[in-house]
Amino acid sequence: MISELELDRAFADKVAASPDFLRWVLQKTEFRELAEDLILLHREQADAKPTKKPENWWRHWWCRLDDGSESETDIFLVLSNANSQERIALHIEDKPPHGKFTPGQYLNYRRRAQFMANKEQYMNYSKFTTVLLAPNSFIEENEDKVKHFDSVLSYESVSTFIPLFADSLREAKSA
Repeated sequence: MISELELDRAFADKVAASPDFLRWVLQKTEFRELAEDLILLHREQADAKPTKKPENWWRHWWCRLDDGSESETDIFLVLSNANSQERIALHIEDKPPHGKFTPGQYLNYRRRAQFMANKEQYMNYSKFTTVLLAPNSFIEENEDKVKHFDSVLSYESVSTFIPLFADSLREAKSA
């Protein structure tokens, strides 16, 4: 079975390797007007976490919220505006075909993104958006929870750029 980690890595690798894919992703968010001006800071993210392998620049961005709870963003992307040096972040939650929300998980994405904003250890971003990456069937079945994310990317649409997402959907249908 294709793991969530494999899908996360494929997504992050494609964002880092393909400016066209990055622009496509940004076009699906509130930052669509900045899509041509935003530069992914993946090398800086890797440098900010020297104890992690550089290829994991996008993962293991944990935080402890004021209430003591801890959580992480599946795929954390920080970008810089080439015209203003302002930084923005995408907090992406990936739900593969077999995935389910844990209790309150959909509520914590915005809360965590707000908490991490304007902090040096999280790359000093000042604006952010939350994104759900999931199959259409998951999106439809969880409509009440999905509305807590700012944007939604379907596996079906991402699969035109990353075939592994189509493989994951086929695998789930045959299971």
